[in-house]
Amino acid sequence: MNQTLKQALDNYYMTIKENRPNYRTCYNSLLEYCDLNYSQYSLNEMFEKHINIWDIKQACKLYVESSKKATSIEAVQRFLTAVDYFCKYLKENNIRCEKLEGGCRKKKTVHDICVSLNNELEQKIYLPFDGEEELKIVESQIALLNRQNFYQLGQSIIYRLLTTYGFKEKVVINFKLRDFDDQTGKLMVCCNEENSINIDLPEEIYRDLVIYCNLNKYQEREYLFTKSNGTCLTPDSMFGTLKTRMKKMDVANFTPTSVALYGVANLVEEGLTLAEIKLLTGFETQKIDDVAQYLLTDEDAEELINRKIRGGVKWQGQ
Repeated sequence: MNQTLKQALDNYYMTIKENRPNYRTCYNSLLEYCDLNYSQYSLNEMFEKHINIWDIKQACKLYVESSKKATSIEAVQRFLTAVDYFCKYLKENNIRCEKLEGGCRKKKTVHDICVSLNNELEQKIYLPFDGEEELKIVESQIALLNRQNFYQLGQSIIYRLLTTYGFKEKVVINFKLRDFDDQTGKLMVCCNEENSINIDLPEEIYRDLVIYCNLNKYQEREYLFTKSNGTCLTPDSMFGTLKTRMKKMDVANFTPTSVALYGVANLVEEGLTLAEIKLLTGFETQKIDDVAQYLLTDEDAEELINRKIRGGVKWQGQ
């Protein structure tokens, strides 16, 4: 074991343990990773010459894999923040981690770690499908779908519904044909047994949904969207054609849930409350909260909250 690194981690942790007790396991995993890969180097050499963001991603994966509780986006963010604080401590002690000076806690880093973990863990860490390049690839493939094939046109419509409204997959699967009014362009969303919402569809989705309904040869069907054989959709068949193409192009994290969470992220940024998003999308509170946490990754939370309060609060007498 690298005793110098262990001592530095222990010394720093002693200064923060009252406010950050859960950083202990983060630092244990960082120490374990460094022992496995850099035990031959001094503390200075390790952080000044060798450790980079790839190493931090691997150490974070070790942290998640070894902890039964670290199964969320928040846990990944916690680890990256703990490393950033430790690097700041090292800098104050004349050890500069130049390869990490831009900070470890970044949305792209969180994204990369979660996607990598999802290929290895049974319990997935769900995050939005929001990679800039990946979105461009999907949109280019949607443009190539056969609009005369109702099943392929349906995938294009479903993708736009998910990215616009964030519907959980079961909400889309359970849309009934009667829920769509082809005269007004309204789609009824049955939120629960007591509530339903009629949403005004954007013109493009409305127009394509009318075309889809005319193309679908199963005119007496119960459900709005179906497989090519007229049977009810499943999570695997919602994006059947697109999913196959994304796999061939090595595009990771393309699932109905991840696409829907991208829609949830858009709703959060539009200012909808958690209760409103939960009602509309069908997602449980934890997933919505995870998305909100994910969106905060690149933000200064303190500055953001103060700015919003300053912009929204009206003082007495105004």
